[in-house]
Amino acid sequence: MTEEKLKKHTTRAIWITCILILLLAFGIPQMYRNYHSAPYCYSSGTQITLESKQVHKLNPYQKKQFTKMARLAIDQKDGPFVWKNYQNVSLSVYKMKKPSVYGIIYKVRPHIRTKKDVITNSMIVKLKDRDLKTYHKFAIEGYSSGFSNFLNYHKQDES
Repeated sequence: MTEEKLKKHTTRAIWITCILILLLAFGIPQMYRNYHSAPYCYSSGTQITLESKQVHKLNPYQKKQFTKMARLAIDQKDGPFVWKNYQNVSLSVYKMKKPSVYGIIYKVRPHIRTKKDVITNSMIVKLKDRDLKTYHKFAIEGYSSGFSNFLNYHKQDES
């Protein structure tokens, strides 16, 4: 009887080990892909808040990549900026109703204090694919920037 129990437990242990190995083999790459991808939301037809002051659904990598994307869009539309001269104030990211479309509101503050401290930039971007490693592959569908107002405001001060 003990030999039979030992055989049963050994077989059970082998099956459990095989299942764990399979879960690890398929689970870890999927977790890695999800960590480095733009969030995919199943509720189609509605706008979903992914990142704001109250909601934090993005992981640190996704937040960093959306920040890079916002900066790149601002550089494309308003001319290159030296980003080390600006401090991040906030980043809000929204999954829009259409597939692969995200709304980004990015607020920065210049290190040199001015009357208009916070510069608000908003954009709607369509990603070419979900992989955020290629954050530079997107199309700007809508854009509004406080940089143009900020720069015009300071040109008036000089004259």
